[in-house]
Formats: sequence, C-alpha cells, structure tokens
Amino acid sequence: MNEDASERRASGVSRVVLVDKPEDWTSYDVVRRTKGVYKGKIGHAGTLDPFATGLLLLLLGQATRLSSFFMDLPKEYLVTVQFGVVSSTGDPTGRLEPTGRTTDAQSVLAVLDRFRGEIVQRVPLTSAVKVDGERLYRKAHRGEEVETPEREVMVYDLTVVGFDAERQRMELLAVTGKGTYVRRLAEDIGEAVGAGAHAANLRRKRVGGFRVAQAVEPDALTPSLVRDGSPGTVFPLSEALAYLPRLEVSPAEARRVSNGNDLAAGPDGPFTVHGEEGLLAIYETRGDRVRPRMVFPSPEE
Repeated sequence: MNEDASERRASGVSRVVLVDKPEDWTSYDVVRRTKGVYKGKIGHAGTLDPFATGLLLLLLGQATRLSSFFMDLPKEYLVTVQFGVVSSTGDPTGRLEPTGRTTDAQSVLAVLDRFRGEIVQRVPLTSAVKVDGERLYRKAHRGEEVETPEREVMVYDLTVVGFDAERQRMELLAVTGKGTYVRRLAEDIGEAVGAGAHAANLRRKRVGGFRVAQAVEPDALTPSLVRDGSPGTVFPLSEALAYLPRLEVSPAEARRVSNGNDLAAGPDGPFTVHGEEGLLAIYETRGDRVRPRMVFPSPEE
C-alpha cells in the first residue's frame, strides 16, 4: 500500500495516542506534526508548557469529544524545584532573580503538608485563563500588573525523591487533580520555606492509568501506527475508556441508546454503553435519571 492510501485509511479511525512531548515543543506543535499522518480532527487532553516534557494524550477523530473525561483524571509530575532563585514566569523561560537565601530538606518536609489535599492556588499570570475577556499571558506580555484569580485545586500526594543541598535543588513527585499549576506549586513551596523557588524542570509521567513509559516521540507517529494501533500506546475509544464502568445492552436497548433516550438503570456516575457493534455512548447516572453524556454516531473503527 502506498503512503497516500495508508493516510486515507488512517483518517477514518478514532484513537487516543500517547505522545512524549519534547522540550521546547508546544502542545500544538505536536498536533501540527500529527496532521502530516492523520487527516481527521486532532486535539489533545491537557496542555503542557513548552519548557515541560512528558505525556500528552493526543485525541484523533471521535476521541476529540472525550477531552474532558481524560482531563479529569489525576496526573503525576516529576518537578525539579530550584530554591534560591525566583522567576517572573515560575519556570526557566522567565526573568531569573537570585534571592540569596537557602533551605534544607528538613524545612521543606515540614511545609509540604500545607500543599496536600484541597488547596487554594493563585493562577499564574502567564496562564491562558481569561480575565476581563483576555487571556492572562497576553497581559503579561504587555507588562501589565494584574491580580490573578484564585482556584481550589487538589493535590493528592507530594513525595520528595531527592534533595541536593549544594545545588539547592529538590526532585518532587506530585500527583495532582485537574487545573493544578505545578510551577505555581514550586513557587509557593519556595515562599513557604523563605528561600524562593521556581520549577526548573517539569515532566508529566502519568495521566490516570496512561504512562509516559508507553508513549512515542512525535516524529515516530506514522499512518500505519495510528491505523493499526500499538498495545499500551495507541488506544481505540473502548480501550481508552476502560477505566469507566461498562454496561452491555441488548439490540433493543442499543436502538434506544443510539437515539439518545434515557436508560432505566445503570452504574453510578459516568459509564460506557456497548452493544453488538461496539461502543455506543457514554451515559451518566444522576439521582434517578440515567441520561446520555455523549452518543457516538457510528461504531468506532
């Protein structure tokens, strides 16, 4: 099969692809690279800053409709916290200023409990959050001083992997919920110990049960890889959503599901609905209603 034919076949499939985003690539750079091997809709689940590396969930075809389901999953990051130096952006791309202060491992361990669980975090000025109808990073680029909003976020766990007292660097494993800014977390820990800090390196290692160890580099993506799949790396929709409860329905019920009708009963919370042809929809039980969240127009390929 020639390359053009292979690309045409790849364009009809829906997949979730694990990509290891390189440093200095934007998340959109990965999307743009993928357009060369896949001709359908392309998206991703959760932006990574250009300085960061690691797991990006690339969504192809009907998978682009599932972004919120994956963004709600816990994420695991390995962050290098550089104490004694603050940054205008919270990372190495900003204006760096030494504070002249140091800390030690015991002092860091003493403050970490403040940052576990549900915490309030101020949104970084360099984020894409909108204030007064404009994204914050645009205001930051103009040098505007803006009081950014605060958000409640979840930090499930923080583990110190290593602390280099001489270099004033800490390797920290952070498991966080949706919307948590890990570079802000590094800044806040630095402020709590009185030394100041920024995130010198950041790598996303896991999203839910998806792990970066299974991911491929963007340049390794090919039409055949997307079309044929690869265990643990390229997932059809039903496999990517396997973490949700699953309900098998009869042909009669499948027709009702395809028309977006309520079901009589189902598991609590969101769940997938499957018929003889495969994945049909995602439903959700809320109170005494079992309603569709998303109905797929055709079986997945």
